[in-house]
Amino acid sequence: MKHFLIILTVFLVLGCRDSSSIDNSPILPPETQTGVNTFGCTVNGRLFYPRDGIPNVGSNPKGVEFSALGNYPDYIYNELTVNNYKDGKPVNFSTMHFVNLKQIGEYSWKQTNFKTGIDGVNENYFLVRAFDYSENVWKWYGSYESSGKTVIAKYENGVFSGTFSGKLKTEDGKSEIEITNGRFDFNLFTLPVKEWP
Repeated sequence: MKHFLIILTVFLVLGCRDSSSIDNSPILPPETQTGVNTFGCTVNGRLFYPRDGIPNVGSNPKGVEFSALGNYPDYIYNELTVNNYKDGKPVNFSTMHFVNLKQIGEYSWKQTNFKTGIDGVNENYFLVRAFDYSENVWKWYGSYESSGKTVIAKYENGVFSGTFSGKLKTEDGKSEIEITNGRFDFNLFTLPVKEWP
């Protein structure tokens, strides 16, 4: 009985310790190429990662979606869309648009027309809606000629992984943000059911 009380006391002490000392802050995922369904980058030094929205009738807002237009393997384009549906900061929407995505290698970002899907330009580009902390407003930022790149490290057997970095600016060119430490590692077979809390 004495040992039981000692063990119970230890569990109570450990269970009641100050939870504020535990760091549950999100961190950038490691750069992997195994299809573990991770994504992260920094936007002007602030961490951006995907978060699902709250499902409701007729919609299930997902933190990450990978789509294509056309027929395999000759897609007209592919898009990697990443959203933060919870608090939206520093970015609540982003799209990486790829043309001729068929192999590993560098995909240099080009000038965007600030549209996505079939309305976007037929080039590789990156487009985000980010929060401007200095003006306390949301702004659209897009890539421009050679402003950055996405490096695809693996694209086979359903694994789609790589890194990205560069600069994006507003359509009027008056404001710019920097994307650094970008990395993703997706399993395209399990990605549609992955939860991004």
